[in-house]
Amino acid sequence: MTTDSLDSSSHRAGAMSERRVFRLALLSAAGLLVLFVTCLSYELGGTAVTRRFDDVITAVVPMAAGWACFRAARRGQYGFGRAWTIALRRAWWLLGAAAVLWGIGRMIGTWDELVRIHTGGSPSPFDIGFLLAAPLAAAGVLAFPTAPIRALAQLRTLIDGLIIAGSLLFVSWAYVLGPIYRAGGSHTSWSVVVGLAYPAGDIVTGAIALSVLARTRGRSVVQLSMITLAVFCLAVADSSFAYMNQKHSYQIGSLSDVGWLAGYLLLLLAALRPSAAELLRDDEDGSHSWAQLSAPYALLFAAAITAVVVQLTRGGFEAFLVYDGIFLSVLAAGRQVVMLIENQQLYRRLKATVADLYEHEAKLEHELRREVKATDRLRATDAMKDTFLRAVSHDLRNPLTAILGVAVTLERTKLNLPREQALDLIRMLVEKTQRLDRMLSDLLDLNRLEEGILEPNRSLTDVTALISRVLAEVDHLGGWPITVQAEPVWAAIDGPKVERILENLLINTARHTSPGTSVWVRAMTRGHDLELVVEDAGPGVPKELAGTIFEPFRQGQGRGGGLAPIRGSAHGDSGKPSIKEGKGLGVGIGLSLVARFAQLHGGRAWVTDRWGGGASFHVLLPSCVRPAPRLAPQQGSADRPARVLGSVD
Repeated sequence: MTTDSLDSSSHRAGAMSERRVFRLALLSAAGLLVLFVTCLSYELGGTAVTRRFDDVITAVVPMAAGWACFRAARRGQYGFGRAWTIALRRAWWLLGAAAVLWGIGRMIGTWDELVRIHTGGSPSPFDIGFLLAAPLAAAGVLAFPTAPIRALAQLRTLIDGLIIAGSLLFVSWAYVLGPIYRAGGSHTSWSVVVGLAYPAGDIVTGAIALSVLARTRGRSVVQLSMITLAVFCLAVADSSFAYMNQKHSYQIGSLSDVGWLAGYLLLLLAALRPSAAELLRDDEDGSHSWAQLSAPYALLFAAAITAVVVQLTRGGFEAFLVYDGIFLSVLAAGRQVVMLIENQQLYRRLKATVADLYEHEAKLEHELRREVKATDRLRATDAMKDTFLRAVSHDLRNPLTAILGVAVTLERTKLNLPREQALDLIRMLVEKTQRLDRMLSDLLDLNRLEEGILEPNRSLTDVTALISRVLAEVDHLGGWPITVQAEPVWAAIDGPKVERILENLLINTARHTSPGTSVWVRAMTRGHDLELVVEDAGPGVPKELAGTIFEPFRQGQGRGGGLAPIRGSAHGDSGKPSIKEGKGLGVGIGLSLVARFAQLHGGRAWVTDRWGGGASFHVLLPSCVRPAPRLAPQQGSADRPARVLGSVD
């Protein structure tokens, strides 16, 4: 068997043992209570035997109850952790100490009666144990852990108990106890205080027990109910004792002593009863019933009505009523102060809770907006993926179809073709292969740029010569008149990448403008920065696309009104960049490569509206302009001035 199974078995065995002990104690307590009542009612064995039996039982049972409370305090964890267990153990220790002190006081009283040390009267030596037991019992009940409770609530509970006890004393003194004490005439002030302390202490403890019981949230409600019932049994017995003692009618062996025995038997059973802590989830922390909140004020109102009646009927107050009234006034004011502080703390907690709720709501709204944006991005990405797949399948199918057609033709003719026709087929095969290779290179370059693994290979380059090469290599631009305005400038750039920039800008312009539309290519210096501009007099770029035009696979409307890629790099049959097959859907990465190649040089690309209509694409390459080399050949310098103004038709 494992250690856990052994611990579980021992725990179950211990629980069964505790239940057996509780059942045995319950049966014994019931039998003892019946025997005690019978003995006191019929004085079995005579008056002397009955009194000695009363003395012994009412002294031994409180001691046994104290032992049971101490045993409960040494019990293991109750289920709510260390703080709960410590509070519960403290409560049992205090209740046990109260029971033991009461039992010691009873033993001293019995010994005093047997040897006749005390000559009678009040207070007596055994009153010390009785009087100390009351505050310890009240503290034990107040310390009993129930729902999570704050110190101010415990203080208010104590004040409520004192108000209830003071109000009841005020009323009872005015109508019952006062006349009795005045009729006796020989009572000292101290004896009056001691006589009233018994019922007053029990009333305070009982009020506290009721308040604690009202906020209990678990199985411990049974134990607290038994403790509350025990306190009220003691209160009845103490009140009866105080009343009969002032009338000099109390004797040991009176039936009123049954309340003491019943009270401590209930305390003993409550301590022996096994109970595991378990919260009731449907209760709320800090909730109070209307009766619980109004009970102190109701009794205080009864005391006030009594004061008015006494004033009207007697014309004044006795000293006890004056002192009790002052005491009640102080308690009422203190309770209001405590409730005011509690309300302020509650307001702060509510304010903090509302602030937390607003904060959580704001966070949820932010997360929701972010999720909505992410969803929109995913939808856009999915749409671009579909567009990209359609475009790639279209642009790949064209050269592959041509390559397959040439290969099938050569296979079927077994190369028995006229030389010129065979050369044309091979030239077409080379051109289609070059086009396919260039398109795949664009895709790979875009991927490397996105991953940041492509670096510029800078070299000193003649920008005007570079523009001329691009214009000569881009096929099928004859329908667009192109004007070049370029300064004789040298720059430290990655020549092939800048050629691709101009090439893709020109192809994009041809895709989205009609033949005959004027196009301008400019190269300008701004200090050490180089700016390349490609403009056209076409329809321009829609405003809703101006911010996203350089994103990958973004498409807009072609010149025919249908969807076409805003950028693309298709190539014609000659192997040169061509736009002849770009009237439909393209891959849509041309302008994205323009922006990425510009960023590769530390620059940027953007589009604006051209003055007079059309689009103006700008590419800025910073800190790249260099002086012209002395021995470098000036390409085209013989037929081009310092500022080139020409056209390509």
